[in-house]
Amino acid sequence: MHFESQIQNRHIPIEVQQHKKMIGVIGSGSWATAIVKILMEQADRMVNWWVRSDEVRNGLLRDGHNPKHLPNVQIDTSRTNISGDIAKVVSESEYLFLVIPSAFIASVLDQLPRSAYKGKKFISAIKGVVPDKRVAVSTYLETTLKIKRNDICVISGPTHAEEASLCMPTFLTMASNSPSLAVEVEQMMRCPYLHTTHTTDILAVERVGLLKNVYAIAAGICQGLGYGDNLNAVMVSAAMRELCHLIQVFPSTNRNIADNCYLGDLMVTCWSKHSRNRRLGEEIAKGLPLDEIFKEMGTVAEGYYSAKNYHELGMMIGRSDDMPIVEAVYRVLYEGTDPKDEIDALIDTVF
Repeated sequence: MHFESQIQNRHIPIEVQQHKKMIGVIGSGSWATAIVKILMEQADRMVNWWVRSDEVRNGLLRDGHNPKHLPNVQIDTSRTNISGDIAKVVSESEYLFLVIPSAFIASVLDQLPRSAYKGKKFISAIKGVVPDKRVAVSTYLETTLKIKRNDICVISGPTHAEEASLCMPTFLTMASNSPSLAVEVEQMMRCPYLHTTHTTDILAVERVGLLKNVYAIAAGICQGLGYGDNLNAVMVSAAMRELCHLIQVFPSTNRNIADNCYLGDLMVTCWSKHSRNRRLGEEIAKGLPLDEIFKEMGTVAEGYYSAKNYHELGMMIGRSDDMPIVEAVYRVLYEGTDPKDEIDALIDTVF
């Protein structure tokens, strides 16, 4: 049964609403900060927040806002247990929001024994692949941490932290094998500017979440080369076709590729001024070296890792020919090929 439905927060039935559960947030970047803001829109909410950086943690405790990300967001520290002790945050939380780059998830969660996560419910807001293992986050949680599949939920867009921080209309999809968990997550994030849906199509939603970042790099390259809106529209259309082909391995009788968590998430990442992956592509097209781009951005865009991991996965399962855009981005990032040559080749063969 497919449970995708356009449920706005005010329509969540009262009988589904449960007593307040302790929530932990793992991560302190823009999206983590926005999620804490959203969670605390409910006046009686307490949040446990693991913040690795001493600078960010001290800034939050001293000034009530994140000194590095979304400084406009004011955090009520009287209702936020901000800590650098991940064991404490995990032990005192029933629900754990994971909001860290996928490249670091294993090193962060492996700090604790598997027993520390027993009985916890995980909500992943991570758009990427776990390096080396070449698996999406939900698969890593299930196979490595031994979390039950029904205790895992994935949050998808289309949304940007910057707009959520300004209380602009924000749209999220909660994907889980357990419809009741998806509704619980909708309920705990309920606030006036948040609009939600939920679905059981968790694996496809996750793959879209990681692949869209690779396609956004391609869109940024097109923009950086000055090729204009016509090509960008065609590139996104071609990316949508490629993406649809790649997620067919996760069968679903009711999947509508035009829904927010598929087409919407791809579009916002490829076109938004807030997209780090699009910006990465633009800077690459200008000829800037990667280390200089990442230093200026202050972070590594998820699409950088996803391109490599999906390329390696494609080589392993013999599907490289099915993802020419992903392969083109991979060659630019990891083999140093000329961005213009790669886009021109795609124009002649794919677009």
